Amino acid sequence: MEKKDIALQQLIDAAKLYNKGRYVSALTLAGASEEILGKISKKRVGSNQLEHEIEYIKSIHKHFNRPCPSNSDLIKQINKTKNEVKHNDVGENLWVEADFENEFVIIFMRAVKNYFNAYKEMPKDKTTMNLFEHLAL
Repeated sequence: MEKKDIALQQLIDAAKLYNKGRYVSALTLAGASEEILGKISKKRVGSNQLEHEIEYIKSIHKHFNRPCPSNSDLIKQINKTKNEVKHNDVGENLWVEADFENEFVIIFMRAVKNYFNAYKEMPKDKTTMNLFEHLAL
């Protein structure tokens, strides 16, 4: 199965789960899709949405003359909730406190934008596009 199709299937399922209020599961699937599509976008056009987000954060630090964390520290912070719902590192973090709906929205939007960047078209799935358009307003 082509990675594009895998990522799209994950996005579709994530959108359906989001619409049912199942934000943690939706976040996990959207995160998997975003990672696949981000790598495809990077290979095809030289960048992805995570990199754009990092550059934006760096520009804010620069604007306010603040020291900026390293790219790896920024990525770790940006993906913190997504990774915490997937992993239990050493078994010490038994609770995750986060706004799972908001985290889903951010990652879902990045995934759809990566899809567009990589394939120069929006996903053709109605559920995914309806949610994207709703969240983009």
